[in-house]
Amino acid sequence: MKNALLKTLSVTLLIGLLLTACGGSAPATKPAEQPTTAATEAPASATEAPAATEAPAAASGGTLTLGVAIEPETLDPGDAVFVQEQFILMNLFDSLLSVAPDGSLHPGLAESWEPNAEFSEFTFKLRQDVTFHDDTPFKADAVKASFDHIVSDAVLESGGKSLLQDHKYVETVVVDDYTVTIKFGDSYPLFLRDAGRQWLGISSPTALEKSGADYGRNPVGTGPFKFVEWTAQSQIVIERNPDYKWGPEFATHQGPALLDQVVFRILPEAATRLTAFETGEILIASEPPALDAVAMVEAGKASLQNFAQPGIPAILMINTTKAPTDDINVRKAMILAVNQDELAKTAFQSLGLPAYSVVSPSTWGYDEKAAEMYRYNLEEAKSLLEKSGWVDSNGDGIREKNGEKLTIDWPDNPAWSEAFNELLMGYLKEAGFDVNYRSMDDGAAYEELLAGNYTLVYMYWTRPDPSPLRSLFHSENNNGGGAWANFVNADLDTALADASTNTDENARKADYAKAQQVIMENALALPMFTVNTSYLTAPAVQGFGFDLEGYPFLYDISIAK
Repeated sequence: MKNALLKTLSVTLLIGLLLTACGGSAPATKPAEQPTTAATEAPASATEAPAATEAPAAASGGTLTLGVAIEPETLDPGDAVFVQEQFILMNLFDSLLSVAPDGSLHPGLAESWEPNAEFSEFTFKLRQDVTFHDDTPFKADAVKASFDHIVSDAVLESGGKSLLQDHKYVETVVVDDYTVTIKFGDSYPLFLRDAGRQWLGISSPTALEKSGADYGRNPVGTGPFKFVEWTAQSQIVIERNPDYKWGPEFATHQGPALLDQVVFRILPEAATRLTAFETGEILIASEPPALDAVAMVEAGKASLQNFAQPGIPAILMINTTKAPTDDINVRKAMILAVNQDELAKTAFQSLGLPAYSVVSPSTWGYDEKAAEMYRYNLEEAKSLLEKSGWVDSNGDGIREKNGEKLTIDWPDNPAWSEAFNELLMGYLKEAGFDVNYRSMDDGAAYEELLAGNYTLVYMYWTRPDPSPLRSLFHSENNNGGGAWANFVNADLDTALADASTNTDENARKADYAKAQQVIMENALALPMFTVNTSYLTAPAVQGFGFDLEGYPFLYDISIAK
């Protein structure tokens, strides 16, 4: 099931502190000049709570076993959307460029790059020493085949397809074996950053043709690890690519990865992952329960790795075309009824960070004015509902109007929201809402969204800038395209479209500020908390680090013996 929800990161159970970003190395080969955009801004950084015990010396080799919450839907980078896919894809595939943790651009499969003056065409000079895992030589035709695959009818929707279509992708032109030009119908000032994303990873053209519709289960890239096997609902295994010699220059080592093998264990329950970690069955546990994780760190049994993620925080998009949330007073009352500060602290203990707008505070372009519009005020929420005729006529705490209950319909996979959904529903019920939370898997939830059978949609999106707002709130994406609020506003559409194409950083920032204000003024989403990625790591795990968006960088990890 391809899910236009675009949940690019799974719900995490810990919120890290926002610190200054760490530095990165300068490119060995100077790239073409580029505009100063959000792509050059410093990201939110990672924090580590070290174990009390002294870690042993690192050594290469061995198998790293990780416990992850959600099974991928595909390992085809051109067809992927979710975090569980991106985390694995970044190890199997390389992209044209590499983006360091500090946001700087570096060579990837391309040695150099040159945009035209309008930033609508980008020419890349490619490495000539790269081979795919199936021994296919990497050349310009592989770039063309990969981009053509992303925009083909074989891919219904994906992160990569959204990036390309939103910027009017035209074509990829093979200039010669090691030169390629990628063309767009609009200015795309952030393409150089996006050219380093997992969604635009380069696939073997031989494997794409050979596997066809089954390519997502038979991925072939050029990355530091090769795909071995995928046992459904159990695990995915990848192994070191011994021929790898084109790692990013900002890595702590060059050549093949240090690990022999990585096993991603599919363990949906956080408690199960924690138990597996405690028994040594896994060496890294993703999204651990907050209290247990802190306790293990304090006992010196583990290290806790946190990353404050930029982009769109955890929000509930509100359907503006379905009663009762077609009434702005009802939407505003929902936001005012939720105590974000208490919600974050209760769900995530002392590490919780509340969110009050649709852009995370750690993100370039964050607008303080939009974030100041709402704070918890239960009495004001009740007053707005009464103003719109919603009253508790039966004395049962649930408001009614014309014989209809004030019902909120929330189809959702609890794997995404287990940390907070009961708390959230409690706040809404206190204001008089009847919350119909319908637990189901992602596929069933998506079908309900397409049918319009929803009030709320849980969403977040990790990105170093506010650009996902266009996918989530521009009316071109209404009615099943990802803009689940289904709201139409000319000012909002104009701001989001201009922000996507303007090469002037200040103008783009002003457009994003305008967009955030319109979204919050019209109560199109209920902000909750800033999403983080977090991992418990055993003392034997050495060299743990995050990339720009909070994915663990497995290439540099080793296991102490």
